[in-house]
Amino acid sequence: MSDSTRGGGPAPGGGRRDGYGGGAAVLSAGIGVTGLVTYAYFALASYALDDDAYGRVTLLWSAVFIVVSVLYRPVEQLLSRTIAEREARGQRGGAHLRVATQVQLALALAFAVGVLASRERLEQGLFDGSKALYWVFVVSVLAYAASYFARGFLAGHRRFGLYGALVLMESLSRVLFPLAVAVGIAAGEATVALGIAAAPIV
Repeated sequence: MSDSTRGGGPAPGGGRRDGYGGGAAVLSAGIGVTGLVTYAYFALASYALDDDAYGRVTLLWSAVFIVVSVLYRPVEQLLSRTIAEREARGQRGGAHLRVATQVQLALALAFAVGVLASRERLEQGLFDGSKALYWVFVVSVLAYAASYFARGFLAGHRRFGLYGALVLMESLSRVLFPLAVAVGIAAGEATVALGIAAAPIV
């Protein structure tokens, strides 16, 4: 009888637990750094813009993340849970991915119809007449549909390192825009706001 059979080797599932713990640690670190980079985004935006412009950008940010959290986070969580449960049961097939994709696309389409129908009200009432901020809002919310789907997929497969890398890359892409304004490469609130739309695309 070998040492591993007698108990000298790794316990069954030990490698899986170690991988889970390591991935969770990477995810925690990635989320923590993401928070710091997001703080840097607003610090640079505050430095580069006047109070009114900065206020509009923060309002845009709030609007985007309220909408995407309401629309897409439930799909992210359901997809993650479904994938994990199917893996635990050894089930195969991609029907659940097709359903999640269809739901996500339907939500994005419903948002697009609603936001385009309400363009004048949003542009004038929420963004003080700024066409640029309105379109950043539209593009951002639509782009985050893919981002949240990817997050659910990665979390369900326990690829927490990639999950953390995804949200970190989004925040790093975002912060480049106010940085460009702060150092004089670009100018204006539209440039700073573009970072919000670019993050889930880049």
